[in-house]
This record gives sequence, C-alpha cells and structure tokens, in this order.
Amino acid sequence: MGIDPRTVDNQEQGFLAIPLNIEYTGGVYSLTESDIGKPAALTDNNEVSDGADGEVFIGKLIAVSEDGSVATVQIGGVCTDLPYSGTAPVIGWAVQMSGAATVAKGVTDGIRRGVTLAVNATAQTCDVLL
Repeated sequence: MGIDPRTVDNQEQGFLAIPLNIEYTGGVYSLTESDIGKPAALTDNNEVSDGADGEVFIGKLIAVSEDGSVATVQIGGVCTDLPYSGTAPVIGWAVQMSGAATVAKGVTDGIRRGVTLAVNATAQTCDVLL
C-alpha cells in the first residue's frame, strides 16, 4: 500500500456560528471588520470583545454587522487559522485568550477551551476544535 495522497483540510468542519453583541465602551465597539478571523472572548451576557488575558475564548469572529454592533462568531466545529502569540499551542491541549487579540497555549490554571488539532509555527496560527 502506498501513502494516501489526500490532505486533511479542517475548513468548516462541524461549523456552528451565532450572533452576539459586540462590547461597546466609551462610544467604541471593541471588534470591527479588521478583526475578522481573530478569536473572540465572551465578556458579558451575549457579548463578545477582542478579549483580555484570562477571558473566555468563545470562538472565531467571522462577520460584523453593517452598523458594527453585532458579531457572528463561530462557536462550534474547527476554528482554522486562529492567530496565536507566545508559546505555540500544544497538539491536544486547549487554548485560552492571550490579551493580544490572539489565543495562547492553555496553561494548567485559567480558563481554557477546545482541542488544538494543528499548529503552523511559520504563520503563528492554529486550528482548534470547539
């Protein structure tokens, strides 16, 4: 038997997304269209932001409403190409918000979520199953 030439592609596997309000402080929304593709943190009742260190990573921002008040966030399935900072996430480990609009390797204490399926150290991205 030869090597199977197929490549696993995590794009949109088990995809589930929901709308959530975007945190609004001092007349400014904390997420904008420029944040699409980045992780989002759950910060209040049905509300997300770009996240501070230790806040709950809820998923990946995939869209922002025209008026900027509502985010569509992928909360289930495989979140692909999530930017990370600091030490690379570990395959099989959960991730957590880093406070830099990225995820970071989950540590032994603190709030973590998901399972890291793949890491691209060159691009500093990871795929996480939620």
